[in-house]
Amino acid sequence: MSNRTLPRILQTPAVILLLIWMLVPLSMTLYFSFIRYVLNSSRRPEWMSPSLSNWRGFGNYQYVMEAKDFWFAIQNSVFIVSSILIITVVLGLGIAVLVNKSFPGRGIVRVLLISPFFVMPAVNAVLWINMILDPVLGLQGIAVSSINDTIDGLRDFPVLGAFFNLWPTFEPISFRATQTSAYAVIMMVAWQWTPFAVLIFMTSLQSEDESQKEAATLDGASPWSQFINLTVPHLARPIAIVVMIQSIFHLSLYAEIEIVSRGSGNKNLPYLIGEFTNNNIGAASATGIFAVILANIIAIFLLRMAGKSLMD
Repeated sequence: MSNRTLPRILQTPAVILLLIWMLVPLSMTLYFSFIRYVLNSSRRPEWMSPSLSNWRGFGNYQYVMEAKDFWFAIQNSVFIVSSILIITVVLGLGIAVLVNKSFPGRGIVRVLLISPFFVMPAVNAVLWINMILDPVLGLQGIAVSSINDTIDGLRDFPVLGAFFNLWPTFEPISFRATQTSAYAVIMMVAWQWTPFAVLIFMTSLQSEDESQKEAATLDGASPWSQFINLTVPHLARPIAIVVMIQSIFHLSLYAEIEIVSRGSGNKNLPYLIGEFTNNNIGAASATGIFAVILANIIAIFLLRMAGKSLMD
């Protein structure tokens, strides 16, 4: 028996169990997507059981693609994920570079920066939508009200009054509305996941070659030039890893969307699946297959990007 045979034999049960764990739910979803499976159907009671006699072919897929919210959910999924990635990477880079400098209390600051990542998504959503973004009782409402009161007080001044009389009265934004609910989800998720990017980037910055920066400084390179030409290329691999991991998680956002507006204006594919699951299991399964396809397309793109970065 070779040196590699025994480890492979010992790994086989775990690999088989993992394949079963992955393939059984996927196979059931694929099967349900080709049949009529409706939980509450008084008109056709036979549709209430997942039987082959209810075979529908690609009918569920056609039904989902013709649904009014399907293409909007795909567009919203890509928009929300892309926006969160841009915000977390940019903020994470900036904060990591700043915190990497030596200053009093740096350890405490690092702990405080990382702490939002450990907040549960539902708690995070409730915190933001009720205590921060609420147009009446939240910090946003209090801030807008304070600004309006200050402007009203300045309008009574003899000289400044004429200038401030031209100012409009500011109105707080309702982030539960259809037009703005997606931005609320982006803000709260970016706030929670920026510490993850900061942690990865800070760890990578510890291995940055300081001698290159010293040589660049002697050659007259500005701090911004050093950041663009030395720090960012050094962080290419961590950036690719952060983007890949976050994309996987953010494609399955649900709790934040449910709490903010129950899908009004910020509905994504997982939320659409949840709506179909209330009654039409066949349509929900077909939507799930579409979500798997979208996730694989994004994963292949990100893996190629990460692989290219890791090979450089």
